[in-house]
Amino acid sequence: MADSVVNHVANTQVQKHPLNIGVLNPPNALYKPVLYSDKEANSNFKQISKDIYDKEHSKGFQDKRKTPLSVILTLVAAAAGGGWLVFKKAMKW
Repeated sequence: MADSVVNHVANTQVQKHPLNIGVLNPPNALYKPVLYSDKEANSNFKQISKDIYDKEHSKGFQDKRKTPLSVILTLVAAAAGGGWLVFKKAMKW
């Protein structure tokens, strides 16, 4: 039984190329922050917020779906059938 014990498992997670340990790769360019005035920043923020709000609320349930024709026809048939039964019952009195 000792022969069936696995002592080694192949590690498939190791990269094929050697790792560059201790090597720092500099960025191609430095990040240059863009400065906005308070008025411009507020207007940009409001515009972004409005766009997000409009996008989230543009597709409500009412806008996405119409009532299927089969449901409308079923309701009309049920109402007609119920009306017919009431009419027949009223005629017997």
